Amino acid sequence: MASAPPPPPPPPPPRDDRPETTRGYGQGYAYFGMALNFTVAILLFGALGWWIDGLVHTRPLLAIVGAFVGGFAGFMSIYYRVKRDTGPGARGSGKGKT
Repeated sequence: MASAPPPPPPPPPPRDDRPETTRGYGQGYAYFGMALNFTVAILLFGALGWWIDGLVHTRPLLAIVGAFVGGFAGFMSIYYRVKRDTGPGARGSGKGKT
């Protein structure tokens, strides 16, 4: 009995034939998403502080605190995202696995 032939090699990855200017749109959308995340964090935490202020009658103290907490949370979200995207093994960094 003859053995089965080896499976064919996998096809090469598709080439990216888009012009360099259009390849940056995806990265631009990622940055827009981070900015939107930052803005929403500030607004949500500020609104939560405003709501709690209405309950305990300390307006606008907790709204201001909530906005600062939201700003810090949004900043940390951006910081860790950039750190992950530019760290060792990040795509396009020339380091790590391919």
